Amino acid sequence: MALPSTSRLEFRQGVSSSALPASKRGHSPRLAMFPTVNLPSPLPVYDDLGDSTFICQFCSAFFWYAERVLYLSEKDRPCYTRCCRGGGPYVFKVSGQLSHSIGSFCPNDGKPPRFLQLYMVDTQHELSNRLAAFQDPTKQPLDPGIVELLMAILTLHNEYVRTFKTVKQIAEERNLDEYVVCIFNDVPDRRYTPPAPGTLGCIVFGDDCVSSRYDILIHSKGGQAQRVSNLHPSYMPLQYPLLFPYGEDGWSPRLKLFNESGSKARNLTVNMYYSYQIHARCNIHSLILNSCRLFQQFLVDAYTCIEQSRLEFYQNNQEHLRSDFISGIYDALSNGDTESRSVGRRVLLPPSFVGGPRYMYSHYQDALSICREHGNPQYFITFTCNVKWPEIRRYMLLHNQNDVHSRADIISRVFHMKVKTFIRFLKEDKTFGPVVAHLYTIEFQKRGLPHCHTLLWVAASHKIQEPSDIDAFVTAELPDPSSEPLLYHTITTCMIHGPCGLLNVNAPCMKDDKCKKKFPKPFQHCTTFDKEGYAHYKRDCVAHHTLQNGIQVDNRYVVPYNKRLCSRFDAHINVEYCGWNMMIKYLFKYVSKGMERVRFVVQKNVSVGQRTTSSQHIVVDEIRNFVDGRYLCPHEAAWRIFDFPIHEREPSVTILPVHLPDKQTVYFKENTLIHDVVQHPDFGYSLLLGWFENNKWESLGTNLTYVAFPTKYWWDKDAKIWKRRKRMTSSAIGRLIFVHPSAGELFYLRMLLCHQVGCTSYEDIRTVCNKVYPNFRAACDALGLIGEDKEWMTAFTEASEWATSFQLRSLFCRLLLHCDVSDPMSLWEIGWRKMSDDLLYNINSQKLGSNLHIGDAHLQQLVLFELEGILQSSTPSKSVTDFHLPNQRKRQLDYCKID
Repeated sequence: MALPSTSRLEFRQGVSSSALPASKRGHSPRLAMFPTVNLPSPLPVYDDLGDSTFICQFCSAFFWYAERVLYLSEKDRPCYTRCCRGGGPYVFKVSGQLSHSIGSFCPNDGKPPRFLQLYMVDTQHELSNRLAAFQDPTKQPLDPGIVELLMAILTLHNEYVRTFKTVKQIAEERNLDEYVVCIFNDVPDRRYTPPAPGTLGCIVFGDDCVSSRYDILIHSKGGQAQRVSNLHPSYMPLQYPLLFPYGEDGWSPRLKLFNESGSKARNLTVNMYYSYQIHARCNIHSLILNSCRLFQQFLVDAYTCIEQSRLEFYQNNQEHLRSDFISGIYDALSNGDTESRSVGRRVLLPPSFVGGPRYMYSHYQDALSICREHGNPQYFITFTCNVKWPEIRRYMLLHNQNDVHSRADIISRVFHMKVKTFIRFLKEDKTFGPVVAHLYTIEFQKRGLPHCHTLLWVAASHKIQEPSDIDAFVTAELPDPSSEPLLYHTITTCMIHGPCGLLNVNAPCMKDDKCKKKFPKPFQHCTTFDKEGYAHYKRDCVAHHTLQNGIQVDNRYVVPYNKRLCSRFDAHINVEYCGWNMMIKYLFKYVSKGMERVRFVVQKNVSVGQRTTSSQHIVVDEIRNFVDGRYLCPHEAAWRIFDFPIHEREPSVTILPVHLPDKQTVYFKENTLIHDVVQHPDFGYSLLLGWFENNKWESLGTNLTYVAFPTKYWWDKDAKIWKRRKRMTSSAIGRLIFVHPSAGELFYLRMLLCHQVGCTSYEDIRTVCNKVYPNFRAACDALGLIGEDKEWMTAFTEASEWATSFQLRSLFCRLLLHCDVSDPMSLWEIGWRKMSDDLLYNINSQKLGSNLHIGDAHLQQLVLFELEGILQSSTPSKSVTDFHLPNQRKRQLDYCKID
């Protein structure tokens, strides 16, 4: 049966051509230009995405044309699937894990009733009790008439309220002093309608108080508050009675996707359920979407349910997850640990968990792989959402809402479209030149607004050669208000820092009477670079001024920007040139640092008696560490509910595993027979073995190393084979996983895979000049890759491209302790400066606005002091003098301040 056409309302004013189908775009008049005249290109106009007036043909949800799914859409019938799957301001935030608890019916002695107890205790004065619970002299009191009306509505229609009041009557009739109410978890007839009377729960007393795992038990007196499971269908209606006035069920594992084809019904995931709920629909009024600030809390609560379900899966499948990493001793996060006291039992959060530390670390390594292929990125761009965009304002007017900050879902949806348009504009407009690679990460500020960190690589022909070349791309001055009025408005409203400093000593960026961002910047007559490669942009002292919060500011407070980008997107878009930066790996660390964290430690002391048993191990719980420290705002919750990506990169990076013979990871279920596992067609396949097989029957790729193979081939996960790319000019990149030097033969195998080509077996890898060597180390020696500490210097140099100074110092000590370095002094000479970056940065950061010079001799002493601490903590304890490194002098530093 043919599907009905997608409904559409007419667009209003301000719609750009990029937001409409090609058939509906107008033809721009061509400008008559003389070919010999080199005119500056005019600034682009604002890219308006239009209005959210298209309607999903399945569930009637409103959506923007730019949100359509391209491969499912036709020219005049766009298709949208995030609603039903084809079938400053006030911000509510949460730190750590959000949970719902439910207490007893009666308060403790001397305590006033609250929450659920208001339905059961002193019901003759229920109204005054409720008003007393919200008394706050700093806020406007509640209207008694509105509260009384809500009480009457809930008593009449909400089945939970009626159940609790019925329980009170039964207890009074039977003179029950202690009893328990059980709210059922599994009631089959409550999926699509409000609860029927008498189906929510029952009252029990005596010794009959039993329940299933997820039932809710409410005691009449005493007892600790019981945590409500997120799998219970009453999870949301108990927390938000005003959003679910009839006590409608929330999500439960029993829900299925509606299926008209007659095929087997799929489970309705938590993500699908809440994504459906937060879409506005034609001719349907949603209490949830119109609950203003309460909607922010609902969003955070909904996403924590989604995240908790995913984390529980990883928590309950640890044996399977650990099998993935036991054979993978090359896991870079292990940092080559060899001491038993630091290994312990691990509760893993794998890289497949989006937003987790391993996920972000993997993308950090991918970024460095792009850097190794294309060099340093040229531009670092931060694109921040602007809640004053006309698309958002028109949506709020169309839906009769005033507070834009209460609709974090709309802010996230519009920003997601803007980010896609932003990346496309960088490529098509060639704002900085032809783009050869890019990556971006989405983050969320403490006040909630999303922003996009973008790293941009451009073609070699457009790389900056002289400092003055930057002025054509990055500006740190106010535009001319007469010739560029729209751009002037954008810059003065979005790109002015503060003001701070002497103009405003109480600004939030001020610390110790100095700006943490080092504003105001000094005036400069031209753009220059410092010795570390940081750009200092031109700032004219006699240019235009503007008023900011009643204070006159000049170019010293302008955040660097690009005129074309700010004109096109009317938002805060900070552009920094980073092509000459010597500390680029720390920029990658910043981009890949992941979600906001809250710093706190709650630790139980381990007594001496507890340490006496050797069988006890330290449990490193990565899941708990992730949950306890994370910081979640409604904008991030909405972004994640919609399944928008938080990371994207181009070109693609293929992670290439390295394993010794018969040491590859095998996945299987616990209840599978070993014979069936071995007989499975996919048993034992890996990308490395697939490279061997491909080289046996296809000669085209025999001139490629394993690490270069992804440039011409891609790995088919289903067929478990490498397939030739249709575009042989592909810019895809391969990344070998990191192997710690203490891993022995595995470390040497990885070295060979960077040099040997066309291998068909492990024996071929060990073959040099037609001679087969007994092991990989001997083959490396024959190729001249090791000897005279070459392998350790190569490992250290490679790690210095991505590892922090702290990690490099740890690696340096482990090389000394475990890798038989013959000349530690030579390794020290090539590595000491790379191990000192953070020490120098920390000293300068403690002196805001100061530029301190530390001599090499003093800087070496700082590094030696840190190395001494690591070596002293090893078993057995060592010292830098044991490896003939420079002697450590008394730790006294004399700093010379540069004016």
